[in-house]
Amino acid sequence: MDRYSFQRRVESARMRIEALSSLRKTVALPTRCLTARQWFVIENQLNTVQARLQSRLKRAAREHFPQLENPKAARSFNSLLGEIELEMTTAFTFYDTYSDVLTQRGSPELGPLLSGCDVLAWDSMRRNHPALKMIEPPLVYCDRGFGASILREGVIFPDKSPNPMPLIQIPYSRLKEKWNLTSILHEAGHEAIIRLGLKNAIPNALRASLKDAGAPDSIADLFAMWALEIGPDFWAFCGSGLAQAAGIREILALPPSHVFRVSWTDPHPPPYLRVLLSFEWCRQVWGRGAWDDWKKEWQEMYPLEQAPRGTRNVLERGNAFLPAVARALIETKFVELNRRAISDLFRLSAVNPLALEKAVRSADSGKLNLCGLSPGSQLAVFRLVRERGKLAEEVIDRAMTQWLVKLGEKRTQLNN
Repeated sequence: MDRYSFQRRVESARMRIEALSSLRKTVALPTRCLTARQWFVIENQLNTVQARLQSRLKRAAREHFPQLENPKAARSFNSLLGEIELEMTTAFTFYDTYSDVLTQRGSPELGPLLSGCDVLAWDSMRRNHPALKMIEPPLVYCDRGFGASILREGVIFPDKSPNPMPLIQIPYSRLKEKWNLTSILHEAGHEAIIRLGLKNAIPNALRASLKDAGAPDSIADLFAMWALEIGPDFWAFCGSGLAQAAGIREILALPPSHVFRVSWTDPHPPPYLRVLLSFEWCRQVWGRGAWDDWKKEWQEMYPLEQAPRGTRNVLERGNAFLPAVARALIETKFVELNRRAISDLFRLSAVNPLALEKAVRSADSGKLNLCGLSPGSQLAVFRLVRERGKLAEEVIDRAMTQWLVKLGEKRTQLNN
């Protein structure tokens, strides 16, 4: 390969490396679509990768161009350029991911809604604990599929660079049933629980509570495996109260073959138990309420007699010990939280259905009053309004659309 061919390869690589810092220009989003802090952490990551690749390319060119007449030096240069090419390809995985996520923000309808979802996620994550105050403001985006998911901050991309902020994915359909946006709070719970060091503490707490309640080891083992999904469910409950239980009741109302499914490897609990557990912590925190009727209805829709014989016993025994599981999550004082319970990071009184009744009644006048309520409490109000059944779904959807847009317009709080 002659010198000119090498020169063209170097120039081509240089241009593509420089493109890594062009994301903001490429997606061409209006200023309102992201906060300054969100742009900073994304661009800082790209600039770091770009600088590393540029430095490596310049060093390789500087060392090898003077020696290209030597076949050994030419082969070495060729190999180095190939390595840079592969490294660049993995670097663009990060670029492509954020390009896909951010392009959605350019939609005049979708973008403002996603900005409001960012605030909902951030409100759930940012609790009074040093580990949580260090989390970067999250980005919410839509994708195909049934459930929500999260790419946590710090997860490593193929180019060995850490994801700079939590990325929460929700199905497109969730924005057409905004009262079920508690799934965002669940995903925020995944981030928070890991950051708080509760990954092992929650399973241990469940084991201890189940042992005290007389549960067999097989049941304790299952709940310990399910703990890292149960924990985020409880986190969403602490932030939105009844809305979490009502939401999971709807989302998991699936065919019996799914609801009764028990896996000894899947960290997700069977929907049958997962929904009943959400009703149980409502009952333990607030006593009698709508969740009692939901429980009765759930068990009528999914009678255990219809469950496969091999899993029915597990579901029956698991159901019997749900009070012990709920009690562990509500009452356990974790060393990792300075002897505080998870719920102590929230104000459960702020999502008490009775405390929100005044705001709920204000919807009757056509002017819903959400003043003084956190985003999670506001979501609970909308859920309560819907549960009353006095307003059409379209009316509630329009009100929630305006609500999310207004939340997004106030995102300057994300930088505070």
